[in-house]
Amino acid sequence: MTIGILGGGVWGSALAKLFSDQEVLIYTRDKKVMNSINDHHFNPKLKYATFNDNVKATDDLKSITKKSLIFIALPTQNIREVLSNSYFQNLNADVIIASKGIEISSSLFLSQLVESLIKPKSLSILSGPCFSDEVAQDLPTAATFASSNSSIFDTISRMLKTKKFRIYYSDDVIGCQIGGALKNIYAIAAGISDGLNLGENARSALITRSFVEISRFAMFFKSKQETIFGLSGLGDLMLTCNSSKSRNTNFGIKIANIKHKNFEKELDKNAITEGYYTAKAAIKIASENNIEMPILESVFNILYNEFDIEEEIKKLMSRPLTIEKIN
Repeated sequence: MTIGILGGGVWGSALAKLFSDQEVLIYTRDKKVMNSINDHHFNPKLKYATFNDNVKATDDLKSITKKSLIFIALPTQNIREVLSNSYFQNLNADVIIASKGIEISSSLFLSQLVESLIKPKSLSILSGPCFSDEVAQDLPTAATFASSNSSIFDTISRMLKTKKFRIYYSDDVIGCQIGGALKNIYAIAAGISDGLNLGENARSALITRSFVEISRFAMFFKSKQETIFGLSGLGDLMLTCNSSKSRNTNFGIKIANIKHKNFEKELDKNAITEGYYTAKAAIKIASENNIEMPILESVFNILYNEFDIEEEIKKLMSRPLTIEKIN
């Protein structure tokens, strides 16, 4: 089977390494990345990974659409632009979404967004606690593979020659996307907590209550409990909130003590901090559907409304005492 990967960033390149027993073609707009992969067998953005001769790169989008299996590893807010290209109108491929987030302009989950733009043979989600550099190093990793078509799960399982990357099947396509999208927002909150030296007690409480908010959000969309308590939910939240590798956590640490309130200029130009953008999409959904998510609301107010961080913490700690529950 031939594989196309939309996205020449670290995650797209890690996926290319993972499936490099097959013929893999990576699409990237960055000619330096393309030339580096083709001429020197590595992506300068991704440490610890060199590719074999099966992996090539291109800046020709049309060539990707001819592949029988396509992974989407693009920044969430760029997916519509790429898939709106006329090359995708007669696509005859199985598509796997490996990006995480919610489109801001439409409030659509990525499976809904993709299905509104193209008609793939099948559509699946790959999500879980997966740092790109560790996948590229063939370190032990597990993830959820969600699809309404179990046969594509079997196909992907057979293609995974390494025993170090394990996937678990789910038919909960929407639920599998929720944890992966929202955890980035709460990682920013965890980073703010670290940046202010609020302590381990505060971190533990914050992550636990963040999981409650993710669960409420998931329950509204009738997601399965095992999905939210699994790799793509609790597992991804724990990794992202507790690791110094997390872009979102590091962003939270960075903004905790800076004087200005224009946090957008603190974003890393070379790596997408998805939580910053997902907060805007998630708060709209939560507000419209009366889903109680006070931590999300505070993060959004800090990022976009110039609310004082210390005052938001006081507000969260001053909420009325209540029974510990999700709904």
